[in-house]
Amino acid sequence: MMWLSDFGMLFIIATTVLYYLLPPTWRPWLLTAGGCLLLAHDSWTSVLVWTALLAWLALICGPGWRRHALVQKIGLAGLLIAFAGYQYAKAWQGLLPYLGFAFVTLKAWHLIAEHGTGAYRQGRMASSLSYLLFPPTLLVGPVQRYDAFRMEALRARWDSQTASRALERMLYGYCKIVLLANFLLANKLQSLHGLSTHVWLDTYLGLLAYGLDLYWQFSGYCDIAIGFALLLGMRVPENFNFPFAARSLQDFWRRWHITVSEWCRDFVFRPMFARSNNYLAASLCGMMVLGLWHELSPRYLAWGLFHGAGLGVVHLWSKYSPLAEKLRQYKAWRVASWFLTLQFVILSFALTSSPTIAEAISKLAILSGLHF
Repeated sequence: MMWLSDFGMLFIIATTVLYYLLPPTWRPWLLTAGGCLLLAHDSWTSVLVWTALLAWLALICGPGWRRHALVQKIGLAGLLIAFAGYQYAKAWQGLLPYLGFAFVTLKAWHLIAEHGTGAYRQGRMASSLSYLLFPPTLLVGPVQRYDAFRMEALRARWDSQTASRALERMLYGYCKIVLLANFLLANKLQSLHGLSTHVWLDTYLGLLAYGLDLYWQFSGYCDIAIGFALLLGMRVPENFNFPFAARSLQDFWRRWHITVSEWCRDFVFRPMFARSNNYLAASLCGMMVLGLWHELSPRYLAWGLFHGAGLGVVHLWSKYSPLAEKLRQYKAWRVASWFLTLQFVILSFALTSSPTIAEAISKLAILSGLHF
């Protein structure tokens, strides 16, 4: 990943220094230029794809269209088609992901859905571009709403204590990635894989290692992003909050990939639930969208359905079972809830860690004792 390279580290230092040397009115353009530089360093195809997306946003959000609602719907439909095409090309034609494209579409959705047309006429072109191309969160998020970003940019000031906390947070991220994921898990513990000669244990430990690697890598890069933004005097939302300590599936999704989960809750789950008044259907729909956002493939669709069904079952149990409220009073049940939630999440990794549905089913069969 870019932040571990010499270029990435020099970029962080140079951007921070220039940010405080420039007048506040120039800072959004510096952030925009920095984001463009990251795209160009990645590949020119990323630049072309982002240029097309920004041109579409300029067309939808720039002029003060008379038929505001219609243009808004056209803008969102265009985003959906573009993202579906991107995911299809990535999944079935083996194209490399364009840098940060999955995350910028969520930001673009925020801009169109919450602000609509005429935004650039209100003097927000610079802040909108810096929001979309914000270098700290360009690669892997977290995803922030535009209004929150704009307020943070307006009150950004240099503060030595804040800078110290920022560097500390970035160090946490580097330790997670370099020491825990790349050294301890990949180099040391990986050599133990397969030594037990027990198929069930090897399969389970493989999924556990996959989940830990995913968490340490992703949360580590988010720590670097949050620290980098804090160096610029700007706070961005947290993306992880000890997800493997969750005591229910709902609690897990309030702790794992928080900003994308909240986006899915606000723009998919809640509208669906408001129309259908069916929690299970809304959960299935929301998690299917979240799965396909990650990858347009049968395995991620199955992963979304798996989590959506789990959320529905847990909700029904909590709402309608007379035992649910009584059992929460006991520490043993709280421990059991944590354990069951963790096992459900680990089982779901069988779907995302396997290249095919058939292989995922084989792993689940081994873990369930149905494999002979």
